[in-house]
Amino acid sequence: MPKIQRPHFRLLRLLRLIYFHSPVSRSELVEKTGYSAFLVSKMCDELIRRKLVCETGPGNSTGGRPPTLLSINPDLGRLVGVHIGTVNVRIAVTDISGNMLAYLKGPSKVESGPEAALGHLISLVQECMRQAGVTRSRLRGIGIGISGVLDRATGTTMFWPKVPQWVNVPVKQIFSQHFEVAVEIEDSPRTMALGERRLGEAGRADPFIYVTAGAGTGSAIFLKGALFTGAGGFAGEFGHITVDANGPLCSCGNRGCVEALVSASALIRRARNAVAEGLAIDLWQLCQGDPARITVELITQAASQNDRFSLNLLEQAGEHLGRGVVALVNLFNPELIVIGGGLALAAGKFLLPSVERVVRERALVQAAGQLRIQISSLDESGWARGAALLVSEKALELAFQESVETPEVPAV
Repeated sequence: MPKIQRPHFRLLRLLRLIYFHSPVSRSELVEKTGYSAFLVSKMCDELIRRKLVCETGPGNSTGGRPPTLLSINPDLGRLVGVHIGTVNVRIAVTDISGNMLAYLKGPSKVESGPEAALGHLISLVQECMRQAGVTRSRLRGIGIGISGVLDRATGTTMFWPKVPQWVNVPVKQIFSQHFEVAVEIEDSPRTMALGERRLGEAGRADPFIYVTAGAGTGSAIFLKGALFTGAGGFAGEFGHITVDANGPLCSCGNRGCVEALVSASALIRRARNAVAEGLAIDLWQLCQGDPARITVELITQAASQNDRFSLNLLEQAGEHLGRGVVALVNLFNPELIVIGGGLALAAGKFLLPSVERVVRERALVQAAGQLRIQISSLDESGWARGAALLVSEKALELAFQESVETPEVPAV
């Protein structure tokens, strides 16, 4: 993509501000840019004329005429977000601001190997686009969240502990070649955190940490509004904080990691063993005597019916999760921690009290004093929408560049 020329820098900066803060008034843009009211008004008119921005109605009045609010034109193009898990894939087609137009959930089939699974995933993306009425020509980008360990420079999965066949798989390249659009790839916790930041409760909380508890566990850390990735891009491996030195073996080779004790797969394994050994009668009745039918949702249902084993299992999981959260609290002193993922979605009301109790007991009082901990309010579609937002800024810049290259429209 051609570089943005210097005369257009200010216009692009204003467009980005509207994107991140919309709906926003011209007077608010004056405060955020430091530009004069005349210049901001002139630039906003130019963005409207280029059909990059549209007026979306009146804002709140502080006396006098209500301000007119501005938002990004939702018709600038379409994005696809793909959240690839070890069991399921979630796909969302959105507009450039992440508003959902279609959603599809299906089996990811990653256990069948990269070649078969990627062909399957591409066909599901095409089906979701068809449901949304989006043609290839309107697609501006694809964002992919995946649970494996990534080489972010190339968009390659280096390895995937739960799915050992996925070694050095060029996921980004394969999607780029097939759809011929910009593709960005990131690990699942970070795409889920981006969805929480832009679509959920996180807003402008700073520092903000997203903890995911699902098939695996992880985290994403926002410092001063930006995602902190670390020197090598591996910051946020929350699942491999040791919380019980004598605990079970983890996929990383250590013992007692958060993931080995809290992940959905760990809880399901313990529940199945308990049912097989006759230690969880109520859960045995719910699964009709078949341990293979046990899921996190079934464990949560049993807990809701006061099954003692299931209640204890989730309470212990919350305690282990809380010990890991204590390390995050003491290190980063966050304003907000949001816990999301499949386990949190199903059993958050049972996990949260234990997490909060452990943090109160073990974290530094000064670090935990203003801390808020909450379960994510987003459903599974938010994970795919977060993936779509990986490419939203690049898509916005592309739309701007196209408007700049239209010769009859002068630059500001």
